[in-house]
Amino acid sequence: MRTPLQLALVAAVGYLVAGSLVGVTLLAAHGSTAVAGSPVAAQLAPTTAVAGPAAGFQQVNGPAGLVTAVPDGWQISPIRNGFQADDPQHGGAGGRFVRYQGVAGEADLYTWLTAYEKQSWSTQPGYQRVQMNQQKFHDNPAVLWEFTYSLNGQPRHVKILYWNAKGTQYDVYASAPTADWAQTSPLFDSMVASSSVQ
Repeated sequence: MRTPLQLALVAAVGYLVAGSLVGVTLLAAHGSTAVAGSPVAAQLAPTTAVAGPAAGFQQVNGPAGLVTAVPDGWQISPIRNGFQADDPQHGGAGGRFVRYQGVAGEADLYTWLTAYEKQSWSTQPGYQRVQMNQQKFHDNPAVLWEFTYSLNGQPRHVKILYWNAKGTQYDVYASAPTADWAQTSPLFDSMVASSSVQ
């Protein structure tokens, strides 16, 4: 015959098991909720497959398992935390370039980026935020940041996708003179479509 203490322990275990099953069922039925703080945009890319490089692009490997694509013929060089590919006709800081990088991840990308924007970019000549939106990228937390500013009196346009995966913060980045942005924006879109973490 069981003692009252043994009966109480059996009942407690039963309640824990039942509660766990109910919790799992509710999570499966409702999924997760969006992160507060910024409008959540549609996902940038499918979560099951990554497109190969588009015509005119080459697949490249970045830090910490990052795979993406850059335009054929662009000159790739290492930079801090990753790589930069420059337009062979007009690259460098004043021209067109793309970057792909990976560093130790920040727990809350949106909070970190808004602080980084305030500290490092809000004082840049002509800085204007176009957008900074939280979203998902391959089911991982992501932020899309787009802005304009002036470099040596020349208006520039920048667009960056940041995301966290496997404890690393990744980004793909495109920058160009504003006059060349219409031709540069599709390059950024192709990089995003081809980006994954292996």
